[in-house]
Amino acid sequence: MKSTTRFAISIVAILIISSSSFAQIRVSGFVRDSVTREVLVGAHVIDTQNQRGVTTDNNGFFRLVAANGETLQVSYVGYNQCELAVKAETNKVYEVLLVPSNEIEEVVITQASRPSFNVSTLSRTQLMSIPSLGAKPDVMKSIQLLPGIEQQNEGTSLVLVRGGNPGENLYLFDNVSLIYVNHIGGFTSVFNPDMINNIDVYKGGFPAKYGGKLSSIMDIAQREGNSSTLKGNFSIGLTDASFAIEGPTPLENTTFMVTGRKTMIDGLFVLASRLSLGSDYTLMYGFHDINGKFTWRPNPRNTLSLNVYQGDDYLNFWYKNTSGNTTERARMQNIWGNWLVSARWNRVHSSNLYSNQSLSYVRYRLGFRQNYSEMGVDNSQNYSQRYLSAVQDLSYKVGFKYDATHFWSMDFGLQTSWLTHNPNSTIIDGKPLGDQAEIQSWESALYIDNALKPTDWLELKIGGRAVSYLTQGYSKFDFEPRASINIGLNKNHSLNVSYMDVNQFSHLLITQGDIMSNEVWVPASADIQPASTKQVSAGWKGKFLDGMLGAEVSVYHKSLSNLATYREGFTNLMGDKSWRSKVERGGKGEAYGAELMLSKTLGKWTGFVGYSWSRATRQYPSINNGYEYLFDFNRPHSGSVNISRKLNEKLSVSATWVFQSGLPFTPVIGKQLIPSTYRNHGDNQFLYEAFIYGERNSEQMRAFHRLDVALNYTRFSKRSGYKTQWTFALYNAYNRKNPNVYYYTHSKSDGLRLFSSSRFEPYSLYQISFFPIIPTVSYKIFFDETRRTVEGGKTRPNLLKRILFD
Repeated sequence: MKSTTRFAISIVAILIISSSSFAQIRVSGFVRDSVTREVLVGAHVIDTQNQRGVTTDNNGFFRLVAANGETLQVSYVGYNQCELAVKAETNKVYEVLLVPSNEIEEVVITQASRPSFNVSTLSRTQLMSIPSLGAKPDVMKSIQLLPGIEQQNEGTSLVLVRGGNPGENLYLFDNVSLIYVNHIGGFTSVFNPDMINNIDVYKGGFPAKYGGKLSSIMDIAQREGNSSTLKGNFSIGLTDASFAIEGPTPLENTTFMVTGRKTMIDGLFVLASRLSLGSDYTLMYGFHDINGKFTWRPNPRNTLSLNVYQGDDYLNFWYKNTSGNTTERARMQNIWGNWLVSARWNRVHSSNLYSNQSLSYVRYRLGFRQNYSEMGVDNSQNYSQRYLSAVQDLSYKVGFKYDATHFWSMDFGLQTSWLTHNPNSTIIDGKPLGDQAEIQSWESALYIDNALKPTDWLELKIGGRAVSYLTQGYSKFDFEPRASINIGLNKNHSLNVSYMDVNQFSHLLITQGDIMSNEVWVPASADIQPASTKQVSAGWKGKFLDGMLGAEVSVYHKSLSNLATYREGFTNLMGDKSWRSKVERGGKGEAYGAELMLSKTLGKWTGFVGYSWSRATRQYPSINNGYEYLFDFNRPHSGSVNISRKLNEKLSVSATWVFQSGLPFTPVIGKQLIPSTYRNHGDNQFLYEAFIYGERNSEQMRAFHRLDVALNYTRFSKRSGYKTQWTFALYNAYNRKNPNVYYYTHSKSDGLRLFSSSRFEPYSLYQISFFPIIPTVSYKIFFDETRRTVEGGKTRPNLLKRILFD
């Protein structure tokens, strides 16, 4: 009887679900700009009748369940809202084209919110509007304004997320992992803003499709290029010049986009070095970036794209001196950067199934070369050294999005990478030194995310990631659970609790604040175990005044294990037969904190205020005598304020103020005399002073704060048909002397030194500050093929088009 009752209840439940689903239609499609056909990331598609809605993903794609005959509202900032009538057509893929409104040129800075927690979204408009050093936007410095994300030091683009280090962040460039993302020792990032559509920043609660890094995910979506007209721009500033070209190609349904950037300071380095160091010395630094993307849309269901990126930094030093009959020559070169090539295929199989596949190759290499020669009448000598550290990543990814029912959807897929690490290859005078062997490894993952929404106020996300790591003599298989629960208190307020478990199978060894790159990736092995973290977070999001104001609060706690860093006293792996002996492993860490974000997205004044309180610690067996200490980048308090205002059609202003607690440092608590092995002619032993250091990171530097302001002047010339933009920026507007380095010495004139010989005098603490108030300017000109110049009664095609295609 009980069995019959259960069976009857099950049949009734199935019938109810089936009848409910019968009345529902799965609607899917893309939201694009009606003029350029560029996808709009983060556009809102809303079922007003049932108060349900979704936002488009990084491909401009949306999925929604609605009733037959219902009307959906589609909206995006800067575009006219439109309506989409739902029809019961099998496997219909909609293409929604939004028309730019009259305010398309308005500068809007807003902290956009998604239904998901633990993620912040920055649009291209926001990136272009935030003032930065050089009067040009920088992707990573914009991300540093978000609560929970801090900069490594003043002027750097290296980011630290919730107590993690720079090597624990995953940078996805159109779903491809880019290994190195900074120039000039972290001063600026490799991402050209002209190429970027949108950035999603995950600080915790990672979806199961993301893995391999402990602290954050920076998911960067590139633009496809304008499909209706050929456009471009050229920009020049104090530090670099850049260009961008985009538009359709002669092939049907194809677009392209190419951007490039090159430093303008190479010659200034040469001149400054010769003036300051003398004519015998020459120093030159520079970098370049080249991005390219080709996209083909044979039909609304399929999109294929090819991406290429190449970027390098290069630091060169030359020395030549002739004394009598002897000539000395020296040459040093440090070069580092990335290659990236990828192919991607996105396909809409049906109204409830979407897939994307990608095949990619990425190579990061750090090279160092040094040559020295001395040529004389009686003798000569030569010395040469070459060093290489490299990582190669050949990856394949396939992912699916599937709507099983109107309340259940899944993301699942496979990711696999074949990695080749060469941490330390040193050759001196043509002879290899130590271990030169490359280390091969497989890193694979199967993942699934289930999103369940049984009611309008409750959403569950439950999933996991099965990871496999294989290398010579070592293997690891693990399961990384992911879980998240969203509770809607009402249409404007919601709560979230999430948990994640993540492994990282490589360690970044980094030297802080050095223009010469020493960033070396070391693969996990039996003696250097993979790092891992467990993080739990909770948060609240709310909207006020009809969405004009937004607020969010979150708290988190994470524990880290099997961390690795340089042993004390080492800053690189060069020149040692056993590079593993320089690696400190088995470290532990803990980080916890609270974050607050207030944003204003509508009105004449827009902007946001962010604040975070945090604490992060580390503990290694052989550092600080094995005791726990504050993390090198622990900043208890961090805050940022960003505001923007468009004054008229030509002028807009923006300002950013940043505050951060000072970094910890290790104090000197005394000094002592140390005997030297050197003895003078009287056989008296030579003594020198050395500092005695206290507990590691037990003192704190002065607080860091800075104000940056920018003025944009945009003008369209009817005579030439071109739009131009001047950007005037003021970095560190009130000339705050923020500490970059603390050091101890007898007097400031001694410079940066740790001890001095036979000078038994009192010592003092001094600081070095790098960036005073710096005014900068940049100029940008926009070219558009649709504009014509009239000359002698005839129209002349745009020069850009004639150069490329005629």
